[in-house]
Amino acid sequence: MRLRLTAGFAGVAILILTIFSLPMTRFVATVERERMVTELQRDAFILAGHAKETLTADTGTQLRAIQPYIDAYGKVSDARVVVTNSVGRVIASNDSTLVVGSDFSNRPEIAAALRGAPATGERQSATLGQVLEYVAVPVLSGDDTLGAVRLTHPKSHVDEQVRNRVYGILGAGLISLVAALVVAVLLGTTISRPIERLRRATDKLGRGDFDARASDDSGPREVRELARSFNAMSGRLGLMVENQRHFAGSVSHQLRTPLTALRLRLEQAESSLGRDEAAVAEALEASRSETDRLQDMIEQLLALTRLEGSAAKTVEVDAARMVRDRIEMWEPLAGEQGITMTVDAPVSARCAVVEGGLEQIIDNYIDNAMSVAPRGSEISIVVVNDDGHVQVDVCDRGPGLTDEQRDYAFDRFWRGPASTAVSGSGLGLAIVRQLAVASGGEAELLGNPGGGIRARVRLVAR
Repeated sequence: MRLRLTAGFAGVAILILTIFSLPMTRFVATVERERMVTELQRDAFILAGHAKETLTADTGTQLRAIQPYIDAYGKVSDARVVVTNSVGRVIASNDSTLVVGSDFSNRPEIAAALRGAPATGERQSATLGQVLEYVAVPVLSGDDTLGAVRLTHPKSHVDEQVRNRVYGILGAGLISLVAALVVAVLLGTTISRPIERLRRATDKLGRGDFDARASDDSGPREVRELARSFNAMSGRLGLMVENQRHFAGSVSHQLRTPLTALRLRLEQAESSLGRDEAAVAEALEASRSETDRLQDMIEQLLALTRLEGSAAKTVEVDAARMVRDRIEMWEPLAGEQGITMTVDAPVSARCAVVEGGLEQIIDNYIDNAMSVAPRGSEISIVVVNDDGHVQVDVCDRGPGLTDEQRDYAFDRFWRGPASTAVSGSGLGLAIVRQLAVASGGEAELLGNPGGGIRARVRLVAR
């Protein structure tokens, strides 16, 4: 594995350097050439400024005034400088082979400059027998063109400077490649061992060993964090599998009871056929009720399974408005049971919750409260904004639960002592907690100072 990692890192490094170096060298060569031409053009305009005074003079002394500037520039830059008048006649140059008064008007770059347009490029010099890089600019006085200044470099000199710059980049790339190879070897050695241990732990997990753990005390920080994430995942998977086993056992047990009751009712109806129509009708009605209970339990189980197996997507709702709407729906049934419902809520309390989740939570809490609330009592619902959360409490005056019973109340199929005489699946509070957790909140049951239960859900405020 170490060799594969090293080879992989090295290959990637070489590929990256190759991909970037080739276009980079071409780019640098282009930029460097353009830079040199720009510098030549700048220098030509500077010399043109000096030549302006010379070209407006009438005496030879004044005409020679520009020569020191040309000579000085030629020594610094190794460029050939030619200054012409308005008709293309040479008036000054640092080339000793040129005769003052020579006609340069036939040179394309000189001709372009005398027309007032700067010219750059390269061409073959007939006199020097080599390719020249040239820059020619006009000497201007207002709208008049007094002459031209031309700077030339042998193209070989320009190419040499460009090559030197490119070689510098390639050298830096080579040094980077060597450094990358060294890093690749170190990384291959450092990473391979903890990764190999992580691979072996993964194999164990794949074979169903949920106690498999990877070493998280060696290797790079990222690998250690990966090992810790794996260990946490392994622990969660083990817990999920154990919960699923427990859930499957609980489901089979809970479904067995209504199915047995349904079978007995149907057998009773069968035995009463033709003899006691009233007994048949009673047995069928009981079978229908048991079927409804079984259907409700299955639907809640499916809802719980969907909550556990899907990614939560929250929406923004107004808890205060939602509570008022649900109370309006429940008040007629509460009135029939002699129960008063009250609400204490702000104007608005916006929070994040899975779509349709808050209605289910409130309805479950109210339904549970009404099943245990004595006639003539009160069910109060309180909504508060509390430290970045929206808190909803549903309070009843029922018999309440012990601390131990409240700890188990959110378990699947658990039912309190006061609810045994009331139909239900024992899944309502389990769904409530799952909805709260999926929304990034929490659900809990608290003792009510006035007696009964304070059923609470806390959701993230928006």
